[in-house]
Amino acid sequence: MNAKNAKKLFKKYVNNECSPEEIELLNRFLDSYQDRDSLMSEFRFDEKEKQEVWQKITDKTNSPKSKKINFNRFMLKYAAIFIGLAGLVIVFNLLVKDSSEEPSLIIEDKAIVLKTGDNQTQEIVIGGGETIIDAEGNVLASQSNDQMVYHGKPATKLVYNEIIVPKGKTFELKLSDGTLVHLNADTSLKYPVSFIEGQDRKVFLKGEAYFEVSKDSIHKFTVVAKDMDVQVLGTHFNVSSYTNEETYAVLAEGSVAIKDNRLAYINEEISVLKPGQKAAIEQDAMVITEVDINDYLDWRNGDLVFNNELFGGIIKKIERRYGVQVENGYEELESVRFRGTFQNETIEDLLDTFKESAEFEYKIINNQIVIKKPE
Repeated sequence: MNAKNAKKLFKKYVNNECSPEEIELLNRFLDSYQDRDSLMSEFRFDEKEKQEVWQKITDKTNSPKSKKINFNRFMLKYAAIFIGLAGLVIVFNLLVKDSSEEPSLIIEDKAIVLKTGDNQTQEIVIGGGETIIDAEGNVLASQSNDQMVYHGKPATKLVYNEIIVPKGKTFELKLSDGTLVHLNADTSLKYPVSFIEGQDRKVFLKGEAYFEVSKDSIHKFTVVAKDMDVQVLGTHFNVSSYTNEETYAVLAEGSVAIKDNRLAYINEEISVLKPGQKAAIEQDAMVITEVDINDYLDWRNGDLVFNNELFGGIIKKIERRYGVQVENGYEELESVRFRGTFQNETIEDLLDTFKESAEFEYKIINNQIVIKKPE
């Protein structure tokens, strides 16, 4: 039983909800620790808190003999003999402190930023009701919660806006043609305020987004990403083009044409994807494979999905999801693969889950997670 599950049982015990089997499990949990430091390390206590735990225990027992015990030298199970299981209430109250008093992440709350065609910037607040107005006072778009909706009519001249979503946030954008774009964290999209009648629709992506393209048999829709152009008439697909990461497109429904837009391959043949396929740009070719699209689309629902992924790639997703920096000082961990789906878990919950499969240690310093090899 890990520390996380132990806390749950401690809480049940305090509320008189433990079964006899669970009480026995708690006793075995205490017996599994050989000394004070191993227990405190599991719960990430500092030295002051270690002393406080022991002082509380000895105060509870009110035993002169127990106050002479040096916890650094004796087994924790001997302390359990002195305090009895009722003393676990004291231990529990101190153990749960790690959720509020341990070093916690200090995350800078960066705003979503909208850059308009006249080089002005405007911050977008999730849950707000911003209105985007041009120089003539015309309403271009309005916000409702986490979605910005453009109302523009067909234009005679292209005017671009750009929305920048920081790490730790997602956002939705409805373009003037009705196309819905789900923007992942650490993503920017440059797009026309209004499209021009008779011309193809084109947007520019850095990062990751899911597109639900409004059907238009006359005006082709193109997403220009790093190394790749994705061309459609009306369909649903995901494109990822983060810096220093694989560029790929995954098709959910309909069909898309993929073109390698790197200069050396600009004349290469266009590839057409079918639903459930992924096109990825590799060093000297475009590779098409069959995939489970849910692995690539569940981020829209707030899920963080890892399907046999290398830890090196997982780090980048963690950084975007939680808005943190991860410093991995344990190089061997880069090549370890993990599986799992996380929803509302904290970053500590996520890392503690990974620790059950691969041994490593981590430390929180401001908004940074430092990972190191276990000692």
